[in-house]
Amino acid sequence: MRSVRALGLSLTLTLLLTGCGESSKLYPASKADGVFFSVPKNWTGLSTAALNKYEKSSSDDETDSRQSLVRWQVAYSTDPKVKVSQVFTLKPPTSPLVFVRVRDLTGPEANDFSYNSLRDVITPITQLAEGVDLGVPDFKILEDGEVVEKGARGVQTIYSFSIDGVEQTLNQTSLMSNDRSTLYIFMVRCATTCYTKNKKVIEEIVKSYTVQGAK
Repeated sequence: MRSVRALGLSLTLTLLLTGCGESSKLYPASKADGVFFSVPKNWTGLSTAALNKYEKSSSDDETDSRQSLVRWQVAYSTDPKVKVSQVFTLKPPTSPLVFVRVRDLTGPEANDFSYNSLRDVITPITQLAEGVDLGVPDFKILEDGEVVEKGARGVQTIYSFSIDGVEQTLNQTSLMSNDRSTLYIFMVRCATTCYTKNKKVIEEIVKSYTVQGAK
């Protein structure tokens, strides 16, 4: 009887240990802002401090003023050698690159922001969609739709364009808090060949993005 009990206990411990294995994902979050998402565990992350430092050192007065409104921002990539400078350029990365930002809106922004304003936070999508020649070849909107979260609402736009002959696909979600005080940006992008190859994992990352709002 004692040996049977010992075997049963051993099996139970084995199952418990197996079930408590390390997660295959990272779960970046800003609890203060109620923002959460997940990325594969082997992706390389860039911290808020690193992004802020780079942005402040290379910005003009207008950008510096906007950067001071940033509450949280992080980036992740499959590239173990990803550089902060790659986050702040629209040149097509050869590896999937995630960028997430939470920042306060100024008074005028809070009053004037529309869905088109949300679309245009990174790329002038509205003008390009209207056919304005801004020197951005092969611009296409692939998907565009409303996103409603618990703490915010806005738009998700998937679009593509070429730089130096290389086409890039961008999956962008831009939301404004329900009280119109906060802007939430979530972007995953890479060269279109890379995006197509990694489409499944990119869609999983985008789907994981959650905005519950500040508490």
